Amino acid sequence: MALKTRRLSVAVDPSTYRILEELVEREQKSISEIVRRSINILSRMSKNGDLKAFEDALIYSELLSGEEHVIVDIEIWSAILEMIDEKKREEFFKVVKNVGYEHGIQFRKRGFHSIEEVLGYLEHENWFRLKLDSKKTYILVLSVKNEQRILEEFLKGVFEAMELNAEIKEYYRKIIIIEN
Repeated sequence: MALKTRRLSVAVDPSTYRILEELVEREQKSISEIVRRSINILSRMSKNGDLKAFEDALIYSELLSGEEHVIVDIEIWSAILEMIDEKKREEFFKVVKNVGYEHGIQFRKRGFHSIEEVLGYLEHENWFRLKLDSKKTYILVLSVKNEQRILEEFLKGVFEAMELNAEIKEYYRKIIIIEN
């Protein structure tokens, strides 16, 4: 027995409606087709009805489409970090901290206000897995030990730019951040 098509009435705010109109024009499809397609894509992107997987995919897409990030094999990443010339090491880490500071400014402009928001976003860059130890204590489990100092300097720059006060403690293949 074939199910009959059902008509829905959905209220959207003006900006959502503008987006919908743009999609209709760009895709040369009806509003109904765009809505059906969007629902199907959202359904496929979410695992077991969990929209976090979909939100994660949007962040990954944003990171890669901006062409400021690359995907690097973890073994190559580890080798790069091991090979940094000892003579240039301290200069390198100063640059890393400055890059972190620049990212901190960008995070502020994007509306990030807390350490948890920053770390949650950075986790998608695959430097670490984030574990919330308590409300103000974060454990960063690193992909490789060699990235410990680079990540620490980067985060110092980010937190400085965002005026976030935190203590950063190093352990073997993990960093603990305690929000002050």
